[in-house]
Amino acid sequence: MKHWPCALAAVGVVYLLTLGVMLRRFSYLFDREELQLPSLTDTYLDEKALGLPWTNNQNAPILQYKQLGFNKTPKPTKQNTYNANNDNLQYKPTGIIKTPRLTIENTDSANNDNLQHKPLESNKPPKPTKENKRSAKSDNLSVAETETRFETRSETFHDTDNVIGRDGETFTVEVTVGKWELEVKVDGNEVYQVTMEPSDIKFMTKGGMYLLVLHPTTAAVMHSSKHRTFEVSGDAEVMRIVRDVQPGRVLILASMHEGFMQLTKTVETFLRQQGSRVISDMAMGDRWAWIWTKGGRTWAEGAAFTTQEKNTFYLQGSPVHLQVSLPRRPENADMCATKLQGNAWPARRSFCERYEGYGSLCNCSATQELHRNVPLEMDGVETGIPTVIVASTRPLLLNRCLRQLMSTAGSDPQLTLVVADGKSDGSLDEVRDLAALYGVKYKEHDAGGTNVTIRIQRHYKFALSSAFETFPWARRVIVLEEDLRVSPDFFSYFGQLAPLLDRDPSLYCVSAWNDLSSSKSLGDPGVVMRSETMAGLGWLLKRDIYDEVIPKWPAHDQRADWDMWMRLPAQQKGRECLVPEVSRTFHFGQSGAHLTAYFQSTYFSKFPYNQIPNVRLKDLDRMGPESYDRMLKEMISGAEHLKGETTNPCDANFLPLNATTPHVLWFKMNEPADNYTYTGIIGCLKLWDLDTRGEHKALWRVKVQGTPLLLVGWPFSPFAFLKPKEVTILQRYNPAEELKDDPVYLLSTRPWLGGS
Repeated sequence: MKHWPCALAAVGVVYLLTLGVMLRRFSYLFDREELQLPSLTDTYLDEKALGLPWTNNQNAPILQYKQLGFNKTPKPTKQNTYNANNDNLQYKPTGIIKTPRLTIENTDSANNDNLQHKPLESNKPPKPTKENKRSAKSDNLSVAETETRFETRSETFHDTDNVIGRDGETFTVEVTVGKWELEVKVDGNEVYQVTMEPSDIKFMTKGGMYLLVLHPTTAAVMHSSKHRTFEVSGDAEVMRIVRDVQPGRVLILASMHEGFMQLTKTVETFLRQQGSRVISDMAMGDRWAWIWTKGGRTWAEGAAFTTQEKNTFYLQGSPVHLQVSLPRRPENADMCATKLQGNAWPARRSFCERYEGYGSLCNCSATQELHRNVPLEMDGVETGIPTVIVASTRPLLLNRCLRQLMSTAGSDPQLTLVVADGKSDGSLDEVRDLAALYGVKYKEHDAGGTNVTIRIQRHYKFALSSAFETFPWARRVIVLEEDLRVSPDFFSYFGQLAPLLDRDPSLYCVSAWNDLSSSKSLGDPGVVMRSETMAGLGWLLKRDIYDEVIPKWPAHDQRADWDMWMRLPAQQKGRECLVPEVSRTFHFGQSGAHLTAYFQSTYFSKFPYNQIPNVRLKDLDRMGPESYDRMLKEMISGAEHLKGETTNPCDANFLPLNATTPHVLWFKMNEPADNYTYTGIIGCLKLWDLDTRGEHKALWRVKVQGTPLLLVGWPFSPFAFLKPKEVTILQRYNPAEELKDDPVYLLSTRPWLGGS
């Protein structure tokens, strides 16, 4: 008993010592440490790399460097290790945390990737000892610290690069990437900055990869964009934009907050081919920044890696800071200065010297035509219908839309209006200059507000009003969006259907989009259908409908999705839209107010659109309400009826390939809300299954591998009486509910009968 106080005291001392060690060991997690890479002390001709000192944090992770090909590093030891076979250096700071300086010897090659590293103190590696010797064949390496790698190159361009410094002038680029912040400076001036708040993480509004393009002469920012590489397909635009940047531009790529979570092998390989040396080693949670010249050299690349502590605790990468001096390109090295001439070229050259990411628009060797002026070659097609493009601050998407639109037969820049929404802070300058370059009409405004839904409904009202004000003589306008690509017969399609919209009061619009198609549909581009859903995504609006809905448009501060509002019974009034079996537009935008790259990849990317020019539409004389119903009855009467108890729509071969005889599948549907069986069928067919749309009186027309399939809700559809008595219906059971055979009954009236 008398020794207990001594024992308790000893335990307390051990506890305090342990606590102190732990606090000291992990204190850097709570400090705002910055890893600094100093700027070049000499001119850009100096080919010696600088040291990589840590800040005065006694507990900062050790600095390590190693060549590519190793995904892990050896566990740090008290002694530095060196192995001549794998050229792997490790340094452990001591005292005031100083590290040996490194040099990088260039092999003087345009595609120089063979760098040699050696300590400055001596150009010879330390002699191996028992303490620091490590096998060159050891690939199973591990690390318990956060590791950081840097490589810098300070090189001149060779004559083969076609870029020579302007009288020795340089400009300085700094990139700082932290966990919640990204900052880019040029000559000490901040040109780009992102700070993440907790709400940005919750709603995924920031983070991922950030891309900047700088002019090699003026150092002005020519392009900046963020990419949601933490979600599926979020990296596709990174590769597209980098490909479309002209050679000689200075590019900056930086990753913050899970920028590598969904980085695909395709994009990783592409960036490695561009010159990145560490991109293949990056993983979720890592920090990364890279400065390089397109088609030229890497100026600096830095990375800080996330590691795991004893399989339980993850240490995120430290902040990364790059600072380099780059040579200025001569002012007289303007793109295509001596290759292309003509009245239109100076304006294009001026545009391409201010903005980047436009590919063939600014490509000297394969420059695109701004307008092909191709006339319609089909007789009996109405021409001269104006087009309004609803746009925002996404000029690269608008360029892709205009490039396709202006090369389509029947297009006319003077009948094309771009209406853009953006803040009055210069964010629309590039959009305005692009519209002027294509020679189309242009209007802009600031819809105001921070709620995107409210802002969009205001913008659509302004755009539709601007269209009829700009073209006061027009009876109709085609409504497009900036992230839509059009088919070769886009204008002839609307030209053939415009007269039907004029003379049929039961029609609400003509749409270029079919909600119920996929890459496996193998539809007929000549087929047109009636649909109770206003599909949008490229549609023809009649002035009479505009005059009817605009006075009732949602109030200025009312939160309403404009397209959902247009589909409400109060506006649509039972009228239908004409839609194609094969769409005439393709949605290519990767992000938007209500769109993510994942949604685009999962749904919109699978929609086919027509690639055949001058398609003559079929059965236009049977698009009236009565004649269309008669045509459907004829199709059902001559169809092959599938038996519900033996049909599995999830079976890939439940229908023959390219059969000309229509097939009918009857399924249980008591009322519109009774869509459980329908959603199951449409999900099996891999069509739009987020809601019920595209029907005509509870009948859906789809194509499955080229075979016409009619899905009919029984007994709700007015076509239900055509079901043969011996044919059973398909009914889907919910496994979460009690299995029972409910009697089929009618709960509500059919809206097309107009009574009770």
